Amino acid sequence: MNKNLSWVSLSVCALLGTTGCKDLVECEADLDCQDKAAEFGQKLFCSENMCVVGSPRASLCKEIYPAGAPASSTVIGTLVNTVTGSDQLRLQAVKLAVDEMNTGLTAAGKPPVALHVCETSATNADMLKSYQVLVNDRHAVAVIGPSGSGNVSLISAEVIRLGVPIMSWSASSRTISDLPAAGLFFRTAPSDLLQGPVLERQIPRTAVTAKSVGIFVVDDSYGQGLRQSVLGANTTITPTTSLTYKEGTGSDEAAAVQTLNNALSILTKQAAPQALVAVTNNFSDKVLAGLVGYGISTNPQMQIVMSDGAKTTRVLDLLSVGSPAEQAAMKTHLARVYGTAPGVDKNNANGIYNGFLAAFGARWPGVDPRTSAFSAYAYDAAYAVGLAVCAAGEVTPGRVSEFLLHFNAAGSADKVPVGQSSFLNGCNKLAAAAGLSMQGATGVVSFTPHGDRELGLYERWSIDVANKVFISNPAM
Repeated sequence: MNKNLSWVSLSVCALLGTTGCKDLVECEADLDCQDKAAEFGQKLFCSENMCVVGSPRASLCKEIYPAGAPASSTVIGTLVNTVTGSDQLRLQAVKLAVDEMNTGLTAAGKPPVALHVCETSATNADMLKSYQVLVNDRHAVAVIGPSGSGNVSLISAEVIRLGVPIMSWSASSRTISDLPAAGLFFRTAPSDLLQGPVLERQIPRTAVTAKSVGIFVVDDSYGQGLRQSVLGANTTITPTTSLTYKEGTGSDEAAAVQTLNNALSILTKQAAPQALVAVTNNFSDKVLAGLVGYGISTNPQMQIVMSDGAKTTRVLDLLSVGSPAEQAAMKTHLARVYGTAPGVDKNNANGIYNGFLAAFGARWPGVDPRTSAFSAYAYDAAYAVGLAVCAAGEVTPGRVSEFLLHFNAAGSADKVPVGQSSFLNGCNKLAAAAGLSMQGATGVVSFTPHGDRELGLYERWSIDVANKVFISNPAM
């Protein structure tokens, strides 16, 4: 219920008195909404004495970073799922960038950036509602995130309607390029049109030749888009099995887990192919847990080829679960798992990626950002937005989009490096000219007129099961 409706309700209550007002108060706590939840078939929450879909507005976007940010700060939002998703490291990377940029902004006498953090894990409705809170209530000039192409789809119509740009660090679906808006849907993650052929090259050629390749993908724009990109890269692949499953969060998760278990039951009752391409996201650990033992004893042993969504600490955590015998079986299982992910620029002459790792380690000792495929992409996403905010002068969402599109020349020799020491110079350069690119931790970052990243680096990752870490090498 918006503020105007709240005022009307209070005015009517004043006229009717306390007794007459009771009919306008649906709830005082979430438990009061249980009966209505049964009617609607989904969980409802108490918000301003009304039972509503999704979390109450007041419970969204609770954190403002840094704490105590002055009222003059420029508001940037971020949409994260740190509870059931894998966004904790990415949020920390964004906060690191905010700290570094604010040092420069303060030194230059410019307003600092205040990051308004929205946790969206409770229900699917929270993603859209949080974006609306950031734009309508907090007056954000840009939003960093969300993770995943499906989440971008959830808010895409509202992004177009409200005109405040987003910058996702991991939304890679090819369908985002087709959204009818230019300069609103930016992403530091390259499109799956680029990743599909790289992933296809990791499938064992013996499996392709033997026509023994299975496909198991999450049924959303990310999973289906990457499936199409892989098959389009090699039209000789005829999947022996092609199954999908759903993912969900909050109150939707239990039903989604059931659809996953049903799909896994069908898959594991079939003869194991030589290679299984598994495109997964937040349920990567659940998928892999359900595949223990499947295709292990075949000759040749089935290989499991995955994508960036599976490079997460939740997968590594599987190695520490259960009895010694169960852990041994998991080691054998995960030793055959490998995949592709957008890579980082480890060899940049300016040492930007290594500088990011060092700064991250100093800010959060003992936390390794390399366990998420997109930590460095979140860092670059924050810098791209921050540079545009700094360059815009009088900051509006439209001017943020305008200056982001100054990064429009991947081949330009005139690159703006990210990092605390170079931030102000980069800001001034971006304000003065277009035809630039940003030299980030993930390589050269520039955007098409729509907002897609022009070029991408990719890695092939595998799992060191003895040390419980990912191993990454440039993908061929």
